[in-house]
Amino acid sequence: MGGAISRLSQIEDLKQDDIIIAVAGQTGVGKSSFINKAAGRDILPVNHRLKPEPAEVQHVECSNPERYPDRRVVFVDTPAFDSEKDEKDVEKKLKKWLKRFSSRRVRITGILYLHRITDTKLSDPPARHLALLKSLCEGSVGGFPDRVVMVTTMWGVLQSHATGLKREEELQKYWDTLPKGSVGSRIMRFENSFDSAWSIVFALLGKLDSHQSSN
Repeated sequence: MGGAISRLSQIEDLKQDDIIIAVAGQTGVGKSSFINKAAGRDILPVNHRLKPEPAEVQHVECSNPERYPDRRVVFVDTPAFDSEKDEKDVEKKLKKWLKRFSSRRVRITGILYLHRITDTKLSDPPARHLALLKSLCEGSVGGFPDRVVMVTTMWGVLQSHATGLKREEELQKYWDTLPKGSVGSRIMRFENSFDSAWSIVFALLGKLDSHQSSN
């Protein structure tokens, strides 16, 4: 299974045949926790507060010898857009990162957009975040990827599973209204485990195999 080998890597370590997965979402949705579970160990520090941490882009390299024997899966922990001030800072840093990223001739294979199932409403719609990411990706190698999955987190802290199911249904309706071709229509639950993380990755990548281009 994936995560047999995992480490924090630098942008200079990226290769053209790497499977690059950007993990996006607001502060506190569990981006670092998701990546740590996929890696099989705690590599990234987890922010347990809803207060934004300094905006930095981090890369975690994982292996999945059974599914992708000849390629690496690299998760990119992207900073959150939580306010207008943060947005400008994050946008600046992401532009700088994408410039360096494109110079490596690598491309983003897919995006996982994380959202807390405990949130009672979409205080900041995912479509806005994705639109910002899309605008930033324009002109980069490969552009904006067509593989995008919304991942709901925090199921373990719900007081009522029925409430979670209702919110999940509402999210699916919202997700279905977004323009096709710009995002996927699938929503998946993250059950806070290694297997759950990789099942989501497999669903995101679909039939991508170890030799197929990540285009």
